[in-house]
Amino acid sequence: MRIEESWGGIVGTQGRAPGRRLGVAAVVLLVVGGAVGCAGGLAGYGFTPTRVMTSDHMRPTLSAGGSLVVNTLAPGVERGDVVLFDGSAWGERGVVVERAVAVGGDRISYAPGDRTLTLNGKPLEEPYVLDGDPVAGSVGAFSVTVPKDRLFLLGDTRGDSADSRYRMRLTEGGTVPVSAVKGTVVDEGHPLVVGFRMTVFAGAAVLLAGAVTGFASLRLRRRAGAAAAQPAYAGHSAP
Repeated sequence: MRIEESWGGIVGTQGRAPGRRLGVAAVVLLVVGGAVGCAGGLAGYGFTPTRVMTSDHMRPTLSAGGSLVVNTLAPGVERGDVVLFDGSAWGERGVVVERAVAVGGDRISYAPGDRTLTLNGKPLEEPYVLDGDPVAGSVGAFSVTVPKDRLFLLGDTRGDSADSRYRMRLTEGGTVPVSAVKGTVVDEGHPLVVGFRMTVFAGAAVLLAGAVTGFASLRLRRRAGAAAAQPAYAGHSAP
């Protein structure tokens, strides 16, 4: 291809600088990669943050010192969900983790001698509690009809959990308003968490591709510039 000089630099016969398309592609890749990476980071670590469990009252599900992932985008709370909520609902500072065993409209009860709690007139199956003892630590008989938009919360280590059973004089039947919930606790392998955080790696990969493309574009431009700077000997022959 014939190389010509112009005020804009070295161009080809069609007026395009060598490597121009690669340069444009590099810019696009860098912008897209940055946007995707930032979005993934915000969603993966902003909307599904990782926290550290500070006590053992949720064993065996969660142990002190272990990490937990909170889904702050959860549309609501269902029975059995482990939730992170504002401790001020119980007169405490910071946030608290407990399991929702009953929701608005449910009736949860216990009578001394029972082997399980009773939910809406039926024994409540709770395979997640420590040592398979859901009534450990119970302070006596109770029967609570959970008000609308509130939750009855218990720890999985029933013998060592200052949960709704011990808060009945502080709030409505020891319950907590749904509005106090910050999010539900999910596994790190939850599809939402994995999807968000993989987006970060996808963004990084696109950024890398942009950097490589930009480097290739720069090399093409330099080679073209060096070739144009060489003196032309066309038509000359050695004596």
